[in-house]
Amino acid sequence: MTIRELPFDLYVKILEQLTPLTDSDESINALISCLKASTSLRTAASVSGLWEPHYRVRYTICNPAKEQLRKKSTGGDWRLMYLERRRIDLKALDILFKIVTERGDRRLERAREVNSMFSFDAWNALDIAANYPLPETFREPGAPEERPAPPHAVPIRFWAQMLLGAIARSDAVRNWGELILINNDTPQALELSFACVSSFFVYPPMKVLSQLEELTALCKAYFIERQIPLDPAEFTSDAGKLRFGCLSICDFLWSCGFEAADGQQFHMLQNRFPHFFLTTHKETIPISLVYVFVCIARKMGIIAAPVDFPTRVLAVVSSPDPDVSEFFVDVFGSRTQAILTLQDDIPHFLVQAGITATSMVRWASPASSTSMLVRASRNILSSVYDFPAGTVPETVQRTAFYVSLVINVIFMNNSRYLLNIIKHINWFLLDLLPVLVDSLTPLLNSDLQEQLTTHCKAIMEDEKEVAITSHSRSALTQEVKFFVGMVFKHVAHGYVGYVYGWDVGPSCAAAEDWIREMDVDSLSRGRHQPFYHALTQSGSLRYVAEDNIRTTYLESADVRRIFVDAPEAGRYFEDLTQTDGRARFLLSPELNAAYPDDEAFGDQWLKQGEN
Repeated sequence: MTIRELPFDLYVKILEQLTPLTDSDESINALISCLKASTSLRTAASVSGLWEPHYRVRYTICNPAKEQLRKKSTGGDWRLMYLERRRIDLKALDILFKIVTERGDRRLERAREVNSMFSFDAWNALDIAANYPLPETFREPGAPEERPAPPHAVPIRFWAQMLLGAIARSDAVRNWGELILINNDTPQALELSFACVSSFFVYPPMKVLSQLEELTALCKAYFIERQIPLDPAEFTSDAGKLRFGCLSICDFLWSCGFEAADGQQFHMLQNRFPHFFLTTHKETIPISLVYVFVCIARKMGIIAAPVDFPTRVLAVVSSPDPDVSEFFVDVFGSRTQAILTLQDDIPHFLVQAGITATSMVRWASPASSTSMLVRASRNILSSVYDFPAGTVPETVQRTAFYVSLVINVIFMNNSRYLLNIIKHINWFLLDLLPVLVDSLTPLLNSDLQEQLTTHCKAIMEDEKEVAITSHSRSALTQEVKFFVGMVFKHVAHGYVGYVYGWDVGPSCAAAEDWIREMDVDSLSRGRHQPFYHALTQSGSLRYVAEDNIRTTYLESADVRRIFVDAPEAGRYFEDLTQTDGRARFLLSPELNAAYPDDEAFGDQWLKQGEN
């Protein structure tokens, strides 16, 4: 039977109906199949314009320099560009799967490989992997039906998120380094360097910059609606109009929900980070409001800059017209008095802060991006130390602490901050080579470089040892009653935890100071019993004596929050089974390799009980 060919234009029209999809290859596979079909259909499917909407929807993040090279090498052909990005996706996902299934130092080398070869070009593929469907056990009841979870979905999600973090944080450190190495503190540098603070939360800076562009477009519409001049030439040469324009930007911000935080809200950790204070935490602090104000003002043609004022950050506004005097904008206090002058207001504020008027020039001058970053980092540290425990997720606290340490190490060259980074790097393990060794080390003085290199080498050696270590029950000289994957309740402290490792005697492996502090010797078996490494429901790490472990299970609501409250659980576990008040996790490839007998041991325990 002969199949009649359709006209070329009709083929193109049909293929235009394929819906661009972010996280599915269904439509793009149809296009690729057409490339393998008849000559007419192949020619139609090769039309560059057909691939453009699919490219723009799927690939929203890229390495800008590499994207320009792609456009040049492909002549701007969207089909060829898509196929090139698809090849990058497949390579990145192949490396990700190896990270999931391997242990030790090899996965650290692979993280470096992804970062050096692809950087942000691998972002979208890894982001899809980081959001793979969870096994049904962990899904919300009544949630829309999802695709089945792929094999190892949970650890894939965890390590994909870790890889994304390494990419974003490496880029952030390099951008901050340029402030030192190139000494090119432009308006764009302030905008980007602050956006990079959110990179530590796996939020790429281009998303922050895009949000600022959207805010500026809304602000311009706000001006047009109120017939406020938009032409910089018109309002920058008139002091009254310039002040009114700045007041109007403040009013626009309030109309969008931005406002001055007070009370406990002022100390909220989240309102220090752009991706939070641009979205969910608009009730925020002076430095955050000034950042938004300055970015919008500059995009609208106003010469504005932050001022590192002692009581709170201000903005200074000037004009190219020498007859128009500069003035200050108190964005935070703009509901009371927005415009401040150097003659009437600034000396009064300085005296209130205990500073003499003779040093007024220093405190009233435009601030560098570096000084603003350092001030932001100190605000973060203040919130980390002072905000009540339990009010902010531990993952947010750890990440906030990490970014503040890195900023202070880069710009202050302080070894105390460096040692704290090393102390906490296991929470960000894939950062070791691409972030600390490749990006941070070149920015430090020689002494800190040597310290960091030494510590990183030691961690790599430890990881090599991890890769070849296996805990077999057949080789035990002392019984280990419980197992990796067990869910338990602490006898003394009442928290619920998940076992991810165990140690066997002859005694507790912790330091003597810890043993005394925890009063281990008061237990019935003292220090001479198995001890277990555990992760709590809130994401903290614990070292627990066998005497303190009791069987428990998880309520449905707790099951659904496991990977929200304790993301690290995704590194170790894949699924959960519960019966008769007992619960155990199914192990990730990493834990199966480290504890080869515990999967079967836990399964038998679940069926037969502790006895």
